[in-house]
Amino acid sequence: MSSASDYVYGELRRRLMAGSFLPGEPLREEHIATQLSVSRTPVRNAIERLIADGLVTREGRRGAVVLGWQDRDIDEAFELRMLLEPYSAKAAAERATPEQIDELDRINQCMLDAVNSGAPDHVAQVQHYNNLFHHALLNAAQSARVRSLVENLLDMPIIIGSFYFYGRDDMLRSVEHHRQIIAAIRARDPECAEIAVRFHLATTHLLFRSHRKDKKTLEHE
Repeated sequence: MSSASDYVYGELRRRLMAGSFLPGEPLREEHIATQLSVSRTPVRNAIERLIADGLVTREGRRGAVVLGWQDRDIDEAFELRMLLEPYSAKAAAERATPEQIDELDRINQCMLDAVNSGAPDHVAQVQHYNNLFHHALLNAAQSARVRSLVENLLDMPIIIGSFYFYGRDDMLRSVEHHRQIIAAIRARDPECAEIAVRFHLATTHLLFRSHRKDKKTLEHE
């Protein structure tokens, strides 16, 4: 994937997640290409990736249009996660095998390496490893019931791209939160693990809401 396509994809993803486009609004390749000072080819490639992500769809002659994600949808997803994921961390502290704890450590190190890599697609890599971490945490809880309830929330298209809002310090803070979660699980401290995950998710939700609010304010000034 070219750097131009990565740039356009990242910028459009940030705008979509920030609510800068209305639900049902068409994405005009020529207009976006002019706005971002690129040719239409990377715009076309970026839109195809956004369709694969579930943030955009195609509607006949209208072409690519934005799928609707309201603030209420996002708040509900985070609130449900804050109810269920702390429980999974508590369960992981009680049930996780040493191998599962080591896997959490390995994934978090990969996430840190991605943050520090400076690669053009490092944000996508960070997001990938973050998602893997939270799925691994569910696996470590060893509860099929909890996993079935939470997995769809982790993989919501509007949630899975949250790192497109993050700066480097935000990413490093997330890695550190993961370290604290792992430490609590390794220490077999269910209460500490539960609190660490709840704090991590509350911080993530606050950052997400702040960026959406700031972006909307700028768009309407």
